[in-house]
Amino acid sequence: EAIALKDKPKLTREEMAKIIGQVTTNWDFNTAKNLAEANLTATQAADKGDVFILAPNDGTARAIADAFAADKDVKSYVVTGQDAEKASVQYIIDGKQSMTVFKDVRTLVDDAIKAAIALLQNQAPAAKGAYNNGKVDVPAIQSPVVTVDKANVKAALIDSGYYQASDFTGLQ
Repeated sequence: EAIALKDKPKLTREEMAKIIGQVTTNWDFNTAKNLAEANLTATQAADKGDVFILAPNDGTARAIADAFAADKDVKSYVVTGQDAEKASVQYIIDGKQSMTVFKDVRTLVDDAIKAAIALLQNQAPAAKGAYNNGKVDVPAIQSPVVTVDKANVKAALIDSGYYQASDFTGLQ
C-alpha cells in the first residue's frame, strides 16, 4: 500500500490508516528493532537521510531509535513514543528520543475511581467533554495529555512530582 502511494503528495486519513495498519510490532521491542533493522537493510543509503518514526509506545520507540542510530547512513531521525517510561525520559534527555506522550496515571486512576463510584451509585460519570463517533457526540472523561520533549521534561515530569530528578542524569 505504501509503495503504491509513495508519489502522492498528500494522503487521506484512510490512506494513512491503511499504511499504518500494515506495520505491526505486536508491542514487542525485539520485533520493533528487527523490523527497523530489516527496513534499513533493504533501503539504499541515498534513501535513508532524515527519518520520522511514529512508534506505538516508548519501549518500541527506544528499540527503533537504537536501530536507526546505529545506521551510519541515517542523517537524523525523529522518533515519538508514548507512556513517559523512565528509560525513554532518559533517552529524551540524551537526545535519542524526540518526545513521548504523557498521560499522568495519577489523574487516570482518579478519573476511573470517580467514574466507578458514579456507576455503582447508578449515576452517569461526570463527562469532561465528548468525542463524535460520526453519528453522535459521546460523553467522555477526558484526562490531560502532555507532549514531553527535552524542553519541558523537567516541568512535566519532575516538577509535577511524577518522577524524582535523581532518577535521571543530564537533566537540566
